[in-house]
Amino acid sequence: MHPAIPKLLQIQERDQRIRQLQKDLKDIPNQQTRAKMQLAGDQQAVDAASLAVKETEVKIKSIQLDVQTRQTSIKRLQDQQFETRKNDEFAALGHEIKRYGEEVSKLEDGELDQMEALEKGKASLKEKQAKLGETQKRVNDELKALDERAEGVKKRLEEITAERKEMAAPVEEDVLDLYTRIFTKKGDAAVVPMENAQCGGCHMKVVVGVIQSLKQSEHLTQCESCGRILYLVE
Repeated sequence: MHPAIPKLLQIQERDQRIRQLQKDLKDIPNQQTRAKMQLAGDQQAVDAASLAVKETEVKIKSIQLDVQTRQTSIKRLQDQQFETRKNDEFAALGHEIKRYGEEVSKLEDGELDQMEALEKGKASLKEKQAKLGETQKRVNDELKALDERAEGVKKRLEEITAERKEMAAPVEEDVLDLYTRIFTKKGDAAVVPMENAQCGGCHMKVVVGVIQSLKQSEHLTQCESCGRILYLVE
């Protein structure tokens, strides 16, 4: 085995862990976004229930205003009726008073219906607010855990990067450059074993000359198909 292979395998193991940690760190913001999206549905439900309550309250106030207006009219007509001395005018005013009274009765029935709707609406709002609160707590816990995980990943990433730098220091520059180019391009491994005359990276058969070169271990040997650095499993 070429003397640089063991060191390159150590470096590669660190690079693979670094790449995975970088991937994990990059995915954490996406997980945070997904966690926050859990609130969207519950918040929309609360907003809709709150709007329904406000609309019902507006209807009730409108009905109460209409009742007040008609009661004022009834009072005015009653005063006019008390003052008039004409039977036909008295009767006409009586009909108007009766009509306004019937309208007041209908309005008050409608107000009772809206009051009942308001009570149900407030109960629904309270229920949805409670659910939102539970979801908010769960999401807060999840976000806190993700923040802690991110800090842990960053710390481990710094440690492994430092280890990698220390391991790479004694490796010849041209060897390290070759390894780095291959690892960057392949993304999984730059140094792979040859077993059963097959490359451990692309799994293609290797030629006899490559096998002989590996046995001699005089220089780094690359797979003719994928370019990865090979080592012989003994």
